[in-house]
Amino acid sequence: MSVPLQLTEVQKVYGTGPSAVTALGGVSYSFAQGTFTAVMGPSGSGKSTLLHCAAGLDEPSSV
Repeated sequence: MSVPLQLTEVQKVYGTGPSAVTALGGVSYSFAQGTFTAVMGPSGSGKSTLLHCAAGLDEPSSV
């Protein structure tokens, strides 16, 4: 099965210093072709940030 999208150790931090907020802390996941994936979690858990980074709409702090 093909893997059209793979995220490896994606991190996204907003701000710097003591007020920095880690939205994604080293997320890794492979989205297999032909599958349906639901991203679920409480408000503020990084769902939108994950999808924005995966789609190229936002740049990760490090990968």
